[in-house]
Amino acid sequence: MNIHETAELEEQYQQYLVDRSVQQVKKYYLDSKHEIDFGNMILKKNRERELHRTFYPGVWFKMNTSPYQMQLHAKINKIQIDNQLNDYIFPVVLAPIPPPKSVATTTVLKPFIEISVVQWVVPNSTVKQYKYATMLIQEFHFKVDLMFLTALADMFAAKVSDEQAAKLFNVNVESIEKPLSDLVETHSAQEQKNFYDNLHLGPIKIHVSFSMAGSDTTALPGILSTLVQGVGVTLTDVNDVVFRLAFFEREYQFFTQQQLTSEITAHYTGQALKQLYVLVLGLDVLGNPYGLVVGLKKGVEDLFYEPFQGAIQGPGEFAQGLALGVKSLFGHTVGGAAGAVSKITGAMGKGLAALTFDEEYQKKRRLHMNKKPQTFSEGIARSGKSLVMGFVDGVSGVVTKPVAGAREEGVEGFFKGVGKGMIGFVAQPTAGVVDFASGSFGAVRRAAEGQNEVSRLRAPRYVHQDNVIRPYCRAEAEGNRVFKEIEKGKYAGTDVFIHCEEVVPKHEFLVVSNHRVIHATKNDLFGTYSVQWKYRYENIDAFTPTDKGLEIRLKKQNKKVMGMFSTNEVVRKQIFIKDPKRRDRLIEILESQHKKL
Repeated sequence: MNIHETAELEEQYQQYLVDRSVQQVKKYYLDSKHEIDFGNMILKKNRERELHRTFYPGVWFKMNTSPYQMQLHAKINKIQIDNQLNDYIFPVVLAPIPPPKSVATTTVLKPFIEISVVQWVVPNSTVKQYKYATMLIQEFHFKVDLMFLTALADMFAAKVSDEQAAKLFNVNVESIEKPLSDLVETHSAQEQKNFYDNLHLGPIKIHVSFSMAGSDTTALPGILSTLVQGVGVTLTDVNDVVFRLAFFEREYQFFTQQQLTSEITAHYTGQALKQLYVLVLGLDVLGNPYGLVVGLKKGVEDLFYEPFQGAIQGPGEFAQGLALGVKSLFGHTVGGAAGAVSKITGAMGKGLAALTFDEEYQKKRRLHMNKKPQTFSEGIARSGKSLVMGFVDGVSGVVTKPVAGAREEGVEGFFKGVGKGMIGFVAQPTAGVVDFASGSFGAVRRAAEGQNEVSRLRAPRYVHQDNVIRPYCRAEAEGNRVFKEIEKGKYAGTDVFIHCEEVVPKHEFLVVSNHRVIHATKNDLFGTYSVQWKYRYENIDAFTPTDKGLEIRLKKQNKKVMGMFSTNEVVRKQIFIKDPKRRDRLIEILESQHKKL
């Protein structure tokens, strides 16, 4: 089955499982015309055909050997590398790009990387002869930011002691004193040449995105650090720049391992250098004009190509191809133009945010901008919120920044806060206007092009206070993510996450920290988490199980009414949890934190 049919069949099967769980009986169809019987796993297409639901393993490997040859066939069917930092620009570093809809209706699912090698076994010879060696890589995107690269370098950085450095220095000095011929002979003796009848590495198409936002420029003095960051972010960010690297092929040649690596590196380096103009013309500050022109060209091609492909199969497919062609042309023209404006304003917004001198504001803005909306209305709503919050933060910062600075650094901090407040009074509302324009045009682009953003496969691992790496727990990771996003991370700086109970799936949560209990709900339109109520443990009297869940009883509070009468009011909060095991476990966690007082 092709990619389109496989995806639709899986979607119908998941719906069947949901309907069966609630004992609902209905009919299911493939392409709205072929009936599917999931009970007996039969597809009625021209005739009854048996269905077998299976899956592609992440890595597939096969090797055959005989006295005369060795065959190796390996596949990496799908791979995705996520950015696990909490403060990020791009949530996904590497992921395959799905094929266009027209291709998905005619081809089967292909592996991301496929390698095939056939080696002749030559008796009484040390030379390895490869009859056939090929590798094919599908189109993919590669998105990195400077914070991710810095964290990666810190993780793999090896600390060299003074003694090791001295030994390495002496070895280098000795190699300089030796004649060059000795080194060449040594390397030649160590490496054995292999013979390649046919070596082919397929062409590579990469969508590259890079950002310097959030980079560390603290080594630079004073205001120069902020200016370098602001200008650097504005002038160096690129998004979805396409590099097309031609195939590498060699026939009937001898290579050592080092020579082969050198040839491949030189080939792809040369290919990349020839396309440096793509990198320059793909800068966000210019609106990626190269991508806009290539998109227009692709839209015009699809307008003629898609109907032609459909006409070969039949009149119905011709109409479908015509619709796909018109949609592609519309998406690449309207969506491309809106995307260009969105990128220009987005780059300006990043620069303005860097010039506010407010790291907390920059971090909140990054988290807000990195949450890509799923629908057009959601994109417009979030852009409007950015506009309003830009004015609110700018005006309120005039008062709050000096107070916060005085609390942290005294008189010096007060005057720093006054400066930050005055700059933010101008820069933050301006950044809000620019972000509103960027988000609105971005929503238009996504709606026109029908793009689906790639999301993380799982939330970042939660590391406990003891810094011990434990087996990954999805519940802990998702709970910690919700905790860090409640009111834009208001409690993440003061509290330690303990537990998160999902009361209503994907909407209502009870979050337990080491200081308080928080009842939060998710706003689906803005994608934010707001607090319904919160209580510190010293204000809580007891946790009591009930038939419907649990009850949180607060301590009596003497409240005066009209400044004269006092009431002994007891507040009770009900949490509805049907599963007794989940309820009892939650009460146990709450009581353990309550007893620590």
